[in-house]
Amino acid sequence: MISRLLLLLFAAFAVAQQATDIPGSGQEPKLPVIDYNSCPFEGCTFGKWKVIKQSALFSSWEEGRTQIGKLSPGEEVTGITGVHITRTPDRIAVTKSIAELDAAAGDVILRYMYMGEGTANIWIKGHWHQAYDCTFVTEDEKNGGGCQKDCSAMVKEYGVKEWWVKVTTGDGKTGWVLADNNFDGMDSLALLNLH
Repeated sequence: MISRLLLLLFAAFAVAQQATDIPGSGQEPKLPVIDYNSCPFEGCTFGKWKVIKQSALFSSWEEGRTQIGKLSPGEEVTGITGVHITRTPDRIAVTKSIAELDAAAGDVILRYMYMGEGTANIWIKGHWHQAYDCTFVTEDEKNGGGCQKDCSAMVKEYGVKEWWVKVTTGDGKTGWVLADNNFDGMDSLALLNLH
């Protein structure tokens, strides 16, 4: 029974390793950090989307890609998958100790992909924390927005991130688009609020 449990834990760890290019403990993640099969916000869903602004369609999300077409407003596409790329992470300053992270005031948390509901992938003091509850982070220095409990850290610098989505057009062409508020229908929660 114990060996079966260990095998399941190892399999789950292997899947997690494939989903994100992450280093072992101790090493700061090498940039860029890539999250495959990602849909990085609460309510994010793949499926039928409507194009709401002109968008370039590329052969790949990777460097060396070529433009293979354009999507026009009103066109319908099917969202298949996504790749989230953190070129540089957000830098979050710890303002008071956070015991669970062994963090003291003055430490820096690096935040990578945000997943919604306050959760994100973070790195601090040699440890990677995936889908970590970051509701202790104050997003806006001016009005204190974002923090929901135990406000213990503040964003000091926002990083550079990209989310590429793979879509199929109505005429069957498949390609990649840099997501930048160019589709309607990505947010299942927004769709629920309309009904």
